[in-house]
Amino acid sequence: MQFVLSQTGRPNDGTDPTGFFNIEFHAQLKPDKEWQRKIKKEDLITEIKEAIDIYPGVILGFSQPIQDNVEEYVAGVKSALVIKIFGNDLHQLEELAEQTAATIQDIQGVEDVNVFRSIGLPELQIKLDESKMARYAVSMADAQSVAEMAIGGKAATQFYEGERIFDVRLRFQKEYRDNEDKIGNILIPTMDGKYVPLKEIADIKFITGPTFIYREGSSRYVGVGFSIRDRDLGSTIAEAQKKVSESVRLDSENRMEWAGEFESQQRATKRLMVIVPSVLVLILFLLYLNFGTVKDTLIAASAMPYAFIGGFISLWVTGTVFGISAGVGFIILFGITAINSILLISLMKQRMQYSRNLRLAIDEAVSERIRPILMVALMGSMGLLPAALSSGMGSEIQRPLAIMIVGGIIICMILSFTVLPQVFYFAYRRDKRLKKDIR
Repeated sequence: MQFVLSQTGRPNDGTDPTGFFNIEFHAQLKPDKEWQRKIKKEDLITEIKEAIDIYPGVILGFSQPIQDNVEEYVAGVKSALVIKIFGNDLHQLEELAEQTAATIQDIQGVEDVNVFRSIGLPELQIKLDESKMARYAVSMADAQSVAEMAIGGKAATQFYEGERIFDVRLRFQKEYRDNEDKIGNILIPTMDGKYVPLKEIADIKFITGPTFIYREGSSRYVGVGFSIRDRDLGSTIAEAQKKVSESVRLDSENRMEWAGEFESQQRATKRLMVIVPSVLVLILFLLYLNFGTVKDTLIAASAMPYAFIGGFISLWVTGTVFGISAGVGFIILFGITAINSILLISLMKQRMQYSRNLRLAIDEAVSERIRPILMVALMGSMGLLPAALSSGMGSEIQRPLAIMIVGGIIICMILSFTVLPQVFYFAYRRDKRLKKDIR
């Protein structure tokens, strides 16, 4: 590491609304070439975690500066993934959050489990009893005013120093307000000019109150943050949701939401579910405009599954999990497959008109088109090969897309030259322009 910077609590400008308990360390890493040991980012995180886990009460979360801001914007808390439990009773919410954290703690791939606690700040609670106040003839305003002045301090006048103005506050000395008994002995004036101790008209006690109340949509919630490493997001969340639904029971006034990267993935998946069919329909429309016949359009459309086959085979061989970037790769493969189909079908029909021999026309077309299509496929594959083989920081975004295209292009090309000509042959083998004895 080059250097480490730390920040405790929130900044003075209020741009980062976090609690005093939050400590952030910015560790600037040296370039990979200067590392004494060649280790992966995940291994480095594991070593740091093991070194800091010896300190009790410390809950770790690993992120990056821009990623941290994006995660907080998406999830509402400083965590890649978060389970939000909504309700009114903060004590009950914390109990539910503890149950949820214990449930997901042992799931494979789940790391950095953290409950964003709200309870933990000592508070002095003074509950005035109206019936006792009426018995002693004490007004609510007098009781509140004296208690505020004695314990918290109250401005009695102002002091002028040039153009600067300072409040002069009155407050009991610490030895008269440092425990419940002394606070209870504070004298409150009655309406008939007498005095009564505060403890005679109020219930005084120290409680543990909220230090930080998280809200969303005007509703309180307690979050359970976690991250996922060495496992895909979809299957991990599915297992976690199943276990949480079985072990955590929510009341009618409580609800649970899964946010963060999972929420973003769900939104992106829904958009892909609309975009992919729309792209397929648009490709079919363009194919029909190009060929002018439904028959040729359907032959070209029969090559669309090659994209699925090629993409999933490349992901399966490399052990890559299907994600949003891989879904974008499917759209690219659809276009490449459509272009290959247009080139082959157009030339096969052209050769068929001249030779009147279907098999010969197909062989000539395939022989003529294999070189340019192979050159385009190799050019695209070689261009994206470095991204497909990368394993550095940030590769989790570009790598699935590159693998999808590199492997998909090669497999689609093979299927286009082997399967598509057979489909074309069966579609045109009974064409009236062909001689009957040709097979």
